[in-house]
Amino acid sequence: MSRLWALRRRRRAGDRGAALVEMILFTPILVMIAIGILEFGLAWRDSITVAGATRAGARVGSNAGNDRLADYNTLLAVQSAIASIPNTRINRVVIYKSTTTDGSVPTACTNTTAQGIASGTTFCNVYTGAQLASLSAANFGTSGTSCATGAWDAAWCPLGRQSQMAAGADYLGVWVSISHPYVTKVFPGSGLTIKDSAVMRLEPSV
Repeated sequence: MSRLWALRRRRRAGDRGAALVEMILFTPILVMIAIGILEFGLAWRDSITVAGATRAGARVGSNAGNDRLADYNTLLAVQSAIASIPNTRINRVVIYKSTTTDGSVPTACTNTTAQGIASGTTFCNVYTGAQLASLSAANFGTSGTSCATGAWDAAWCPLGRQSQMAAGADYLGVWVSISHPYVTKVFPGSGLTIKDSAVMRLEPSV
């Protein structure tokens, strides 16, 4: 009988040792899963914010039509919708002319260091996070006949946008790119780049 109890004690001790080994093996995996869920959740939150900002900007730009301060008001809408993300993390905001309702932003507009592009069929105004943080109507000008050289929206001047129904109103796109840094610093790299865009047709005037 004493030998049987001794065997049972050794078996229980072995079970405890096996459980300890299993815990040591699986704890890092569980920790990585938890970190992944955290990072994915934060990135998803920023992605939803950016998507909302592009749609808010496109709606305002669509309603503004060819108003002189169309870009200014569009950027105000983007700024309000993306307020939870610091301006230092905003790479750029592009307001561009699209040819279709699902037209993507021209690659040249996402890479240029210029204020905007007006070449061939590519028309866009490019804004940085710093500009978004210091918006002023004075940077866009108030002239009702032209966009002065140096105005932030001179490349695709709002006054030249087509909002006439009979002529075929233009499509306006808003593209936003932000940097999303990793919080835990566990994964390789510094973070992700989150981008989204929305296109709407200018509200036609009769």
